[in-house]
Amino acid sequence: MKKYFLFVLAFSLLFGTFNGARADEKNGERIFKKYCVKCHGEDGSVSEYGRNIKPRPARDLRTNRLFIAPAELRVIIKYGVYGREMKGWENMLTNDEIIDVAQYVRTLKYTPDASAGAQFFKAKCFGCHAPEGAAKKVFRAPDLDMSPLGAIEMARVVRFGRHGTMMGPKVELFSNPELANVIEYLQSIKK
Repeated sequence: MKKYFLFVLAFSLLFGTFNGARADEKNGERIFKKYCVKCHGEDGSVSEYGRNIKPRPARDLRTNRLFIAPAELRVIIKYGVYGREMKGWENMLTNDEIIDVAQYVRTLKYTPDASAGAQFFKAKCFGCHAPEGAAKKVFRAPDLDMSPLGAIEMARVVRFGRHGTMMGPKVELFSNPELANVIEYLQSIKK
C-alpha cells in the first residue's frame, strides 16, 4: 500500500507539474500582437512609436534571453517596469495569459554581430578595458579576454554593474542589441 501511495504521489507531482507549467505559445503570440506590438513591434525589435517613448524608449525584446530569466519576464509583464512606460498587465491579463505571452517573447530571436560589438566596444568601453593605458591602471578593469563569465553573467554585469568596483550600471549606454553584439564579441575573444 505504501509503495502504491508513493508511486501515485510521484506520478502526480511529476506530470502535474509539467502539465500545469505548459504555456500556450500561440495564445501568447495572439495577445502580444493585440497589446504589445504598438511599442515592441511585430518581431519584438521596437516599433517607431516605441523608439520615441520618453523618457526612455521601449526595449528590444529579441535579446531577452541574454538578460532576463523566465520568471523575471513574467514579473515584468505582470507588474511593469519602474521608470519606464512599460505598465503592468496584471489587471488586463490572467496569470495564464501572462505565462503565455512570456513564453512567446522567449521565442523571439536576435543574431548578435560580433564585428559590430567590436566597434562599439572600442568606441565606448576601451577607455577602461583597453589592454594597456592609464585608465586601466587607475580603475583596475579586468582583461575581458580572460573573463570566466559566460554570456548571461557578463551581460548582467555590464547592464547592472558590479558591486564594490568602478563598474557601474551601463543600462542607459547600450540598447539591448548593442549589448548582445558586445557580449558576442567578448565571448569570441576569450582565451
